[in-house]
Amino acid sequence: MEKLILVTGATGYIGNCLIPRLLEKGYRVRVLVRDPKRLRGHPWLSQVEVAQGDLLDAQTLAPALDNVDAAFYLVHNMSNGRHYEACETESAHNFASAANTTNLQQIIYLGGLAHPEEKTGSHLRSRLKTGEILRSGRVPVTEFRSSFIIGSGSISFEMIRYLTEQFPLLIGPRDLKNLSQPIAVQDVLAYLLAALETPACRGGIYEIGGRDVLSYAETMLSYARLRGLRRGMLLLPWIPVDLMAFLVGRLTPIPPRIARALISGIRGNSNVHVAAADKVFPDIHPKTYQLAILSALEQLSPTRLEPVWRNGASSSRIMTQGFFIENREIRLEARPEAVYRVVSGMGGKNGWLYLNGLWQLRGFLDRLAGGSGMRGRSSEGNLSEDDIMDYYRVEAIEPGRMLRLKAELKAPGQGWMEWRAAPDGAGTLLSQTAFFAPRGLMGFLYWYLLWPVHALVFAGLIRAIARRVRELKDM
Repeated sequence: MEKLILVTGATGYIGNCLIPRLLEKGYRVRVLVRDPKRLRGHPWLSQVEVAQGDLLDAQTLAPALDNVDAAFYLVHNMSNGRHYEACETESAHNFASAANTTNLQQIIYLGGLAHPEEKTGSHLRSRLKTGEILRSGRVPVTEFRSSFIIGSGSISFEMIRYLTEQFPLLIGPRDLKNLSQPIAVQDVLAYLLAALETPACRGGIYEIGGRDVLSYAETMLSYARLRGLRRGMLLLPWIPVDLMAFLVGRLTPIPPRIARALISGIRGNSNVHVAAADKVFPDIHPKTYQLAILSALEQLSPTRLEPVWRNGASSSRIMTQGFFIENREIRLEARPEAVYRVVSGMGGKNGWLYLNGLWQLRGFLDRLAGGSGMRGRSSEGNLSEDDIMDYYRVEAIEPGRMLRLKAELKAPGQGWMEWRAAPDGAGTLLSQTAFFAPRGLMGFLYWYLLWPVHALVFAGLIRAIARRVRELKDM
C-alpha cells in the first residue's frame, strides 16, 4: 500500500501499539510529535517519517498533513492539569482547520464512551466535545467511543493493576457501582485498522466495548481473582477526588493530574447503547473481560516492554507496566565482546564482582526458605540459554552483546537482571537493568524494603564490571 497515514499521539499507549501494525500492513507512516527525542528507543522509529509539531500551535500542522491520506487523532491533554479541557478544544479546532486545507480523506478519532444525556465526568465530556469539533470540519470523521482499554501500559488498566495488587481492602466512592464495558487493546486496534479499509464507516460514530458489562468495582475484583488475590471492597458516600488522585499518583505510574481526570470519568456509565459497530465491522468479535486481562498479564515479561528507560540517562528508576525497573549505563573504552566476557563470567566459583558476600547471604536465605539457593554455574565456559548461574537461570542470550537472567528465588514476585553491551563509537555503552514484577502487597513491600540494598548493590556492580574491564585491557 502506498497510502501515507499520519498518527498523532504516537508517544501515547494506543499510538505506540498502532504504528507497528500499520507498518505490517504496508502503510507508510508519519508521526506528529512535539519532541522527537521522546521517540528514542521505539523499535519502529527508523521505519516512519517524523514531523515535529504541536496541536496547540496551528502553524506547525500543515507540513505534518501534507500528502496524507488518512489521519489518526489519538491525543488527549490530561497531562496539562486542571485546564486540560481548554487545551483539548483548541487542539481539535486547530487540527480540523488544518485538515480542511488539505486533501485528507479521513480522520479516525478514538474518544471515550459516554452518553451526553447522562451524568458523566469532565474527562469524558471533553472527549465527546473533541469529536464534535473534528466532525465540524470538511474531512469525514470516523469516531470510536471506547470504554476503558485493557492492555499492559494502558493507564486505565495500570490503575486497576497497581491499586488491586497493593490493597487487600479496596476503598472507593459509590461511583464504582457505575457500569463499564472494558475492551481489550487488541480489539480497539482491530477497529482502528478496519476503519481505514471500510469506506462505509466514514462519518459514523461507533460505541465499542468488550463482551462483558461490569461495574467499575467488579473490574477490580475480577482482576484480583485472576491473579489469585483475596480482595474486599468498601464503597463510601464521598471521597475527595484530589485525595484519590494523590494516592494514585504515589502508588501507580499514573501522574496525579491524569489520575484526577480519569477518576472523574467514573461518575457515569460507560457501556455500549448503540451497537452500530457490530453491523459495520461484523468480523470483529471483542473478547471477554477475563480474556482481555489474561492477555494483558501475558505481557509481564521484559521481552514485552517498550525500553522507555533507555533515555540516555546514566541511571533511571521507573515503575511501569507491572514492573519496577532500575537501569544504569556507563561508557567503556573497550569492545562489546570484552565487556560481555566480564559480565558472562560472573557467578559460580568466580563470584559476583561487588559485595559477593551479600549475594551469598541472599542465596543462603533462599535455601532456608525452601529455595535452591546458590547452585554455582552449570557451565564454566560459554553460556547458553537455560544454563544456571547461582540462583539465576539464563533466559536470553546474544553472545558478545546481551545476557538476561531470570531469578529463581523464593520471592513475592519475579525478577530479572539484564546486561547489554552496545557499540558506541570506538567503545561500548554498557546497560545494566534490574526488573522486578511484584505480586500482591508483599511483593511491593519486598521491593520497597530492600530498595536501599538493591540500589547499593546495583550501583556498585556496574562500577565493578567497568573496573574489571579496564584491568583486563591494561594486562
